[in-house]
Amino acid sequence: MTPSPLPLRAACTALSWCALLLSPGVVAAPTDLVPVEQVGAAYARPQQRIDVGGGRRINLHCMGSGHPTVVFESGLSDWSNTWALIQPAVARATRACSYDRAGMGYSDPVDTTRTPAAVVEDLATLLDRAGIDEPVVLVGHSLGGFYAKLFAATHPGRVAGMVLVDPSEERLGERVGPALAARFGQPLVDTWQTENDAGIAALIARFRDCARDARVQPLAEPRYRACTDPVRTALGAGILAERRRLQAGASYQDTQWRELADSLYGRHPEADARYARLFAGKAPLGALPLLVLTHGLWDMSEPTSELDFHAWRQAHALTAALSTRGEQRIVPYSRHNLQVENPGDVVDAITQVLAQVRAQR
Repeated sequence: MTPSPLPLRAACTALSWCALLLSPGVVAAPTDLVPVEQVGAAYARPQQRIDVGGGRRINLHCMGSGHPTVVFESGLSDWSNTWALIQPAVARATRACSYDRAGMGYSDPVDTTRTPAAVVEDLATLLDRAGIDEPVVLVGHSLGGFYAKLFAATHPGRVAGMVLVDPSEERLGERVGPALAARFGQPLVDTWQTENDAGIAALIARFRDCARDARVQPLAEPRYRACTDPVRTALGAGILAERRRLQAGASYQDTQWRELADSLYGRHPEADARYARLFAGKAPLGALPLLVLTHGLWDMSEPTSELDFHAWRQAHALTAALSTRGEQRIVPYSRHNLQVENPGDVVDAITQVLAQVRAQR
């Protein structure tokens, strides 16, 4: 995919796909994972479609057995097949479930806003309707990492532990801006914030236009490439073909646009104030087993590059500090999509949190 002339550099750290525009590379292939050729077909079709009310169905894909159940939450623009390199390996040790948010993959779309609060309530309803009533270990990537964090704050009795995979961060400038200003000076921080705001606004506008075009007809090249994530060859031919089919359609494109616009990256002062309250104080998540993974490779070619790096690391450290048992881990030689490029590191992190959860039972 050709990088866009739009100012996406700052926005890319927020999203589940566009970091690959900045530093393409070789995908790691750990040998202890289940080969995608053995499991890929299961991710290229609907699994269990659960009625979450009013006849609307959400696609749930579970495998394995044991306790606690691990539930995977995908990033923006993504759905359950992004976990095809990880979920089967975790299912060797316990029950593992991935799902497609409304309008993604094989889940029915909705006409209402896709705010983080709406996503969290959908997940709670899905767990209820699927009979998953035990506290779960949540694994969330990118924007899905924020959803997992919000779910833990609003449904604390339902979460036994968390692994946040390069999670998106709310109120980034407000939370880390003062420390950045002390290190880099306020003028550079102001420039960084302006770039962030412009990058997000440009991406929202791009996705809005993609959704408009997809309502007329499925997206074809080259428009398709401008409206979707780069090809992730590690997921295998079957999954890639299905991603190509679904991503070209109106449901996917409309959901992608509205979910970004309604997310923590949009301008939503009331939601920001709520997040500030939920995550205030010392260790608001108590002693929850929590591991935050941060990608280790960064593009340092722009004036604000080092500031980006410190902002992301500091925000992840603050998220880890939400629990007295929280830990941040920098994953060497990794970019934003660790679930595809560094699946072994993610499986190791989940294994660690599972051990902690089981030890405290």
